[in-house]
Amino acid sequence: MASRKTRGTVQARTYRMTVAGQLFKHLGLQMYAGAVPAISELISNAYDAMARNVWITIPTGRPIEASDEVVVMDDGQGMTFEECNASYLAVGRNRRAGASEWTKAYNGIKPRKVQGRKGIGKLAGFGVADRLEIRTVKEKQLAHFALDFAALTKSQSFADTNGYSPEALSDDGSGVKEKAGTTVTLSQLKISRAIDEEEFKRGLARRLLVLAKDFTVHVNGKPISRQEIPFQFRFPSKPGKWQTADLGNGQQIQWWAGFCKDTIPDEEQRGFVVYVRGKLAQTPWFFDLSGGVWGQHGMQYLTGEVQADFLDDAVDLIATDRGTVRWEDPQAVPLKDWGRKKIRELLESWTDKRREAKAKSPKIQRYLDLAEKLPEKDRKIFKAVVDRIVAIPQLDKDKEGKDIADELVEFAYNALTNRSFLDTIRRLNAASADDVAQLAEVLSEWDILEAVNTAHLVKGRVEIIRKFAQMIRDKVPEKPDMQDYLREHPWLIDPKWTMLVHEKSLDKLVADEFQIDSAGDAEGARRLDFFCLGDRYQTAHVVEAKRPGDLVGRKEFDQLRDYVLFLRRKLQEESTDPAHKRAVVRGLLIADRVRSGDEAHAKTYQDAALFDIRAWGNLLSTTETMHKEFLDVVKLRAPSDDPRMQDLGIDNAPQAKRAGRPKAVAAAKGRKPTRTRRQRKRS
Repeated sequence: MASRKTRGTVQARTYRMTVAGQLFKHLGLQMYAGAVPAISELISNAYDAMARNVWITIPTGRPIEASDEVVVMDDGQGMTFEECNASYLAVGRNRRAGASEWTKAYNGIKPRKVQGRKGIGKLAGFGVADRLEIRTVKEKQLAHFALDFAALTKSQSFADTNGYSPEALSDDGSGVKEKAGTTVTLSQLKISRAIDEEEFKRGLARRLLVLAKDFTVHVNGKPISRQEIPFQFRFPSKPGKWQTADLGNGQQIQWWAGFCKDTIPDEEQRGFVVYVRGKLAQTPWFFDLSGGVWGQHGMQYLTGEVQADFLDDAVDLIATDRGTVRWEDPQAVPLKDWGRKKIRELLESWTDKRREAKAKSPKIQRYLDLAEKLPEKDRKIFKAVVDRIVAIPQLDKDKEGKDIADELVEFAYNALTNRSFLDTIRRLNAASADDVAQLAEVLSEWDILEAVNTAHLVKGRVEIIRKFAQMIRDKVPEKPDMQDYLREHPWLIDPKWTMLVHEKSLDKLVADEFQIDSAGDAEGARRLDFFCLGDRYQTAHVVEAKRPGDLVGRKEFDQLRDYVLFLRRKLQEESTDPAHKRAVVRGLLIADRVRSGDEAHAKTYQDAALFDIRAWGNLLSTTETMHKEFLDVVKLRAPSDDPRMQDLGIDNAPQAKRAGRPKAVAAAKGRKPTRTRRQRKRS
């Protein structure tokens, strides 16, 4: 109610608006939380003060201590006592109101477009500190005062004639011989986490588009600069260049965008930053574009920048925290629409360019060249598969750094050329018995196919052996992991055991005889500490694998002896079915250490051919060596320049060792087969 009646007359009343100190918590602490946004506002003030340099001293690389300070010093125009009161300490003062949009030339620096507008940037320091000390020099006069966050915010209402009085420091008002400039010291810091210096510098550079020859920011004595990260594709292509775009509403912007070769790990670096007057107005974003399935993936590679000064001209469209723009405003909508359309265009272009770049991969090109020698039908199939593979944006590198597209193309080629085995068999069946040259060529091609595929297998086994050795070094428990691994891959024990399989029926025979509960899951049940391998016809092996470093002795030896003797009796003496008899039944104990004094006991059983004892290290090194030797033999069966062998990392066998190949094979190599009259007629 605006008035009331008193004794028949109307008495006017005065309304009063007050501002609670809590408001400054929102304007400082909550709006500029974090070292980068808080200090970037102080840098912006220095820029408007026509500074050439800003020097920032900040503790980095360690947790913040109570005594630490952050100092922001510039060589700008400084402020007089009157200017401090009338301008700097006037919260919410619009510097541009009634004044020029540009600063005046100063100290050889051309006028600058004013960045400040809202008049709250001086409170940014409260985002990271409870005390701000301002020391400023102009015309040889010093103004020196401090702002205290607790005192500033304690009052529920202080917007009266008295206001808030900052603390004048002891040398305030004195004459000095110093050059003009301002120093802001932040103390009683609110941050405790260690600040990474490089990350801090990148964050500042990302917010400041005005870094140039006449404006340099130094962090702990080192200047920061805006440096683009390496891009696989950039628009426009030349580094540092911008492109102009017309929004269709009379406004123009400048922009650039870049796609990295790999995903950008820091999410805050992805997307477009929007700058107004050289200062960040919108943190990285994608103009609210979701992107779709492939678009979402492409956005992980994309970064860019937009200059749009019109957002802060007639109407201020920048949010108070200078981190977002009021995009729903009609003045900002054309830019948002442009951004969405441009990102879609960029993602389509990125997909096309990535496909072209992947297709030019040396490995893919090598397989495409190889495919030229395939039958026409297979060649078309392979090229279509390659086109599909390289068109998938999500195919990057795996955990080991290998290009997934390369690996898939190799897999596709091998899968397709494995059909060559069948084709070779068909050619062999169709070959005339008297066509020696064609027969020799078929056999030569068979050698190559067999060698390449065998080499894949053997090299893969060597890698598995090395991984298994790593398991040993990492002391993986032998039950169930290591025992299970050996049981399913007998060639880890001996390459000659490739054809052996786990014989559960033999496990059960032994378990029943020695009353071992093989369930392994009942309380108190004993898991089998052995497993049996065999070929179901000639051999049976009882294997015990102890934990690396475990000590074994008479008890373990006698136990394995009993297992072996029992199976020998069952499979050699008592079995009446010849199909179930085994010529060889033997044991293997894998253990690293034998108990002192029990060595002779073990030797007795070994001499009696009951079982062998092998240490883990010796077992794996011997197996690896045997596989490598087998690989050397395989290498003799394929040409040294065959890219499929080269992809395996095999620098192939000496040609001298290949001299013994039949002359017909060597002669047929590299030329088309001679077809007989019957074959020509058939075709």
